[in-house]
Amino acid sequence: MNRKKRNLLLLVVATAAVCALLMVLTLGDSAENGQHEHEHGVSESDEHSERHTGILLNYSADEIKTLTFSNSKAKYTAYVDLKSGNVVFKELEGYSVNSKFMETVWFGSVQMIYQDVVADTSDKDYKPRDYGFDKPSLTVKATLKNGKSYSFKAGKKTPGYENDVYYLTVSGDSKIYVCTLDSAFFMGDSYYLSDDIFSDYDTNQDGSKKNTAKIGEVTLSGEAFNGKFTIMPSTTADMSSPFYGYEYMVTSPIKWPVKASAASMLINDLQYLMADDVAVLKPTAKQLKSHGLSSPYLTVSFKRNGKNCVMYCSKPENEKMYVILKDHDIIYELNTNSLSLLHELKPENIYSINAVSATLEAVSGVKIAGGGVKCDIVVSRDENKNAVAETDVIYTYSVTKNGEEKKYSSFVKLMKQLNSSSITRWNVKKPTGKPVITITLSFFEGAKQKHKAAIIELVKYSDREYAVVRDGLPVNTVSATWVKQLLSDAEEF
Repeated sequence: MNRKKRNLLLLVVATAAVCALLMVLTLGDSAENGQHEHEHGVSESDEHSERHTGILLNYSADEIKTLTFSNSKAKYTAYVDLKSGNVVFKELEGYSVNSKFMETVWFGSVQMIYQDVVADTSDKDYKPRDYGFDKPSLTVKATLKNGKSYSFKAGKKTPGYENDVYYLTVSGDSKIYVCTLDSAFFMGDSYYLSDDIFSDYDTNQDGSKKNTAKIGEVTLSGEAFNGKFTIMPSTTADMSSPFYGYEYMVTSPIKWPVKASAASMLINDLQYLMADDVAVLKPTAKQLKSHGLSSPYLTVSFKRNGKNCVMYCSKPENEKMYVILKDHDIIYELNTNSLSLLHELKPENIYSINAVSATLEAVSGVKIAGGGVKCDIVVSRDENKNAVAETDVIYTYSVTKNGEEKKYSSFVKLMKQLNSSSITRWNVKKPTGKPVITITLSFFEGAKQKHKAAIIELVKYSDREYAVVRDGLPVNTVSATWVKQLLSDAEEF
C-alpha cells in the first residue's frame, strides 16, 4: 500500500472522529442560537489539561464558491465542477488527479473545531514569530457564493500535541487557537496528482476506465540495446518453425523468440505499471537532466489499447528510476522493487536462450554429419485409432538410425539435447569458415508451411564456441561443450 492510500484510510477515520465531535458540540447549542459560522460560545473543559474546545468554523460546503490555499510547496485555487461534482484545482486542470485528497481540503476548510485558545494577538507582548505567523505554514481563503469571505492561517506545530496540530488564527478574530489540520493542507503536486501513468490511454469515450490494458507491438531502444528491439505477439501455427509455441517474437534486429518468462514479466509491467510517486510537474530542461531523462537510458514504444505510447526511462539507481511519457509533462518515480523486468531490460534477459529449437512432435527426421559422426534418423508415425481424443489426432511413433530400429525414447533424449543449446553470444556476423557440422531437420506433412527441411550449420567461431547458421542466416553462438554432447548422444543413439 503506497503513501497516498494509507493517508486516505487515515483520512476516513479522522473525518469520522471530527464529525462526531462537531455533532456533540453543536447539539446543545444549535436549538438556542441556530447555525453558527464562527462560534466560540460552545466549549467544554478538560479536567486534566484545562484545555477548551469549541466550534471555530461551521459553514456548509455548498456555500463556498472558491477556495484558495497556499503552503510551502504550492498554491491552488479550488472549486466544484458543476458537471462532475468533483473538487477541482485550477492549477491541475487537465491532469489525472486524486479527487478524494482534494475534497479533504475543501471540506476541511468549512467545518473546524479548536482544541484550545492559547493567546490573543491584541496582547502587548504578542510576537508573531513565537507562533510561526511571521512565516505562515498555511494560508486559506474561502470566497462564499453570497460575496462574503473568510480566511485563516496556520503557524507552527503546537508543542505537547500530536504532529498534525497547529497554531491558527481566523480573519476578524484576535484569538490564537490550537487546531488539527489534515496533512493534505500542506501537500503539493506529487500528492494531488494521480499515480496512474497511463490514464490518458485507459479512458473510454464516456470517461470510464478500461478494465484491462491491451499491449501490442513493443519496441525497445537505448544504452542497453544495439539499435532497436521490436517485439511482437507470435501467431505462427507452423510446427516446423523454430518459433512455434512462443507467445512473443523479437522481429528486429534478428528474428528470435522471446522467452516465456521475459514476455510475461514485460507485458505485466506495461499493463499494470503505476508510479510510486509524482516527482515533477512541468519539468524544466534542468530537471529533466537531473532525473536522467534528457538523454533517456531506455525508450519503450508500444501499443496500449490501440494507441501509440512512448515512455522514456532513466537508468535505475538506488532502487529508483524515473519515467516520462512523450507529449506529457509529468516525471514519475518508480521503485524498482515493484517491477518485474522494466528495470532490467537487455537482450540477454529477453531472447529465448535456445540457439536451436524444434518441436518434437513435428520432426520426422534428423541428420547430423560432421565431427566424426554420421547419423541419419527417420521417425515414422501411425494414427492410434484406439486412443480417445476430443480434437487432436493421437499417434504412435517408431524410429530408425541409419536403417536400424531404435527406441523412441533415445530420439526424445537426442531432441532434448538439441533443444538445450544455450546461447553464448548474440547477433553474430556470418562466419567465414566452412561448416564443421551440419544438422538437417525434416518435418511431417501438415507440420510444415514454409520449409521442407531446416538446415543448421555449426561453424567454428572460437576455441570454445560454434556459430549457428540457420537456413543461411547467422543468429548466435553456442558452446563447444554443447556440441560435443550432441555428437556423443547422436553416436550412442
